[in-house]
This record gives sequence, C-alpha cells and structure tokens, in this order.
Amino acid sequence: MRRYVTRALLLTALWLMAWGDFSVGSVLGGLAVATVLLVSFPLDTSSPPVRIRPLGVLRLLGYIAVQLVTSNVLVARQILSRDARVRAGVLAYDLGRPSDEVITLMANVIGLTPGTMTVEATQDPHRIYVHFLLLDDPDIARRGLERLERLVVGAIDPRDGSDGAATAIAEGRA
Repeated sequence: MRRYVTRALLLTALWLMAWGDFSVGSVLGGLAVATVLLVSFPLDTSSPPVRIRPLGVLRLLGYIAVQLVTSNVLVARQILSRDARVRAGVLAYDLGRPSDEVITLMANVIGLTPGTMTVEATQDPHRIYVHFLLLDDPDIARRGLERLERLVVGAIDPRDGSDGAATAIAEGRA
C-alpha cells in the first residue's frame, strides 16, 4: 500500500509541475489522474521497491530547472538568429548504473529539455540514444548525460548496477 501512496504522490507532483499550477483543483486532478494510472497499470510487486532519496530528488529537480531555462534560451536564440548554426546529432550513451527506473527517468528528463529528445532506449545493452539539436561538442553532451545519470541515481536507489561508458555517434550532422 505504501508503494501506491508514494507513487500517487510522485505522479501528482509531476502533474503539478507539468501544469505549473498549484491550486486545489490541480492537486485533486493530479490525484485523480494518478489513481486512474495506478489502477489501470498495476505495480510489479515481484521487484524490490525503489528507494527515494529526498536530497537527491531536490538536486535533480534543481538541475532540471536550470536545464529548462538554459536550453530554452539556447534554442530560442537559434530560432531567432539570422545565421543559425544548427549542428544536430545523435549520441549513444551506455548507462553506468542500468535499471528500468534509471532508463525511464533519464529518458523522461531528456524529453523535457528543449533541443533534446530520446530516440531509443535499449536494455541489452543498457543504452539511450539522444538526439541533440545543438551537438557542437559530443564530449560536453556526454558529460551532461553522465551528470544526469549521477543525479538520477542519487535521487532513486536502483536495485542493480554495472559499469558502463558513453559512446558518441555523430549521425546526421547538419
């Protein structure tokens, strides 16, 4: 029961962040949507629960907020610029601490950030392919993904881990 309550609260928090409105109606709407989702898609009780680390969650939320502002400014500047230098590309990133939870959370955070999009996430090997609108330096992008993974792992406690490394694939450079 505790897992359902925790997930309902997390889904409600995501709902409130998505709408940007913290009114009573938004909270009730978020709880209703969370309840419908949890009833429609029951939890997998065969796997051990993920441990949420509050300080790690705050760090991750702060990172997401900074990334949203920074990437919005960069993408807006490229759109409004007369001499836009879009250098699109795809980066393949092998996770160092692979788990379904880490892959899912990373893919969703990447999808929230303007100028980036998760193209594919695979489990064997544990890899995320990310499309960058502005991929000027693959090493900087790789370090950003490594930092995101550290923050995600710091926010949740995945049940397993293994070593991995990032691999850059510069495809579709414009």
